Amino acid sequence: MAVTRVRDERGFTLISVLLAVMMLIIGLIALARTQALLTAAESSVSNRAGALAVATGYLEQLRGADPSTLASEAPVAVDAEGQPSAAGPYQRSTVVTLDQPNLVRLRVLVAYPHGPNPVELVALLYRRTP
Repeated sequence: MAVTRVRDERGFTLISVLLAVMMLIIGLIALARTQALLTAAESSVSNRAGALAVATGYLEQLRGADPSTLASEAPVAVDAEGQPSAAGPYQRSTVVTLDQPNLVRLRVLVAYPHGPNPVELVALLYRRTP
């Protein structure tokens, strides 16, 4: 009489464990890449928000001035508060054009670090004609 052994087939094979580990590694790499992309996007949004704040503050300052005294300005380096600074991360410039005898177009452009396009704000100011 021959004795046959019943094989216990509980547990995992080496191949299934390797496949599970590979899937886990691929998932972790995808998460790390997503985190890197989110960090870069957050930095870009932060720089753009800072540039928008600088542009808004300067536009409001110019809107309070007499429209007949406004003139275009070449790009100047400014800090996060909009104050001129040689080491400022932002480049602010102003373009003033006379659209009509009593209408002045005021454009404030602020370029920010690693930004593809500068932030641009436009205001139209009424100027009294004598």
